[in-house]
Amino acid sequence: MRGWQVGVGLALVLGSPIVEMRSVSAQESIWKRFTSKSHGFSIVMPGTPTERKQSGLTQFELIRDAESVRYAVGVLNLPAAPGEDKKLQNEVYEGIRRGAARGQAELLSFRTIKLGEFPGREMNFKLPDNMVAKWRVYLVDRRAYFINVTTTQENQQRGLATSIDVFLNSFRLISPPSKQPN
Repeated sequence: MRGWQVGVGLALVLGSPIVEMRSVSAQESIWKRFTSKSHGFSIVMPGTPTERKQSGLTQFELIRDAESVRYAVGVLNLPAAPGEDKKLQNEVYEGIRRGAARGQAELLSFRTIKLGEFPGREMNFKLPDNMVAKWRVYLVDRRAYFINVTTTQENQQRGLATSIDVFLNSFRLISPPSKQPN
């Protein structure tokens, strides 16, 4: 197994803690665009995330206990750019699936996506305790971006579906990849 596969799997497991969630409440959220210039992205979030670094992964996370939801964006520098090499791309995605399986997550579905010209994959996971996670992973030159939401199955099907889509669809690169730091 390649070292970066271990890093991606570890990032997935470390970056997706199972958090205690409470039931959804009718609470007004304030959505704002969050920008990380040093990591070359922006995204809309219902508040200001906290940043943490662990095992090569930089993660921006926002937990809303009252709504039983966790929003996160992770950034991991890869030793090589997968580019158009489908085999390398699939190795990254398989590393994520294996990392999720170690955390007792089951991959329910996936589809191929793109962010402009960059390849990606959307994955839906079933987690323990009636939790679910929806991930989008984009491979941008030598970086992997992990955009994900974890919530209860009930929330995903009902109350938070629109908020989840707003979050996932709002991810943008803010500088050309050739100018992003490696």
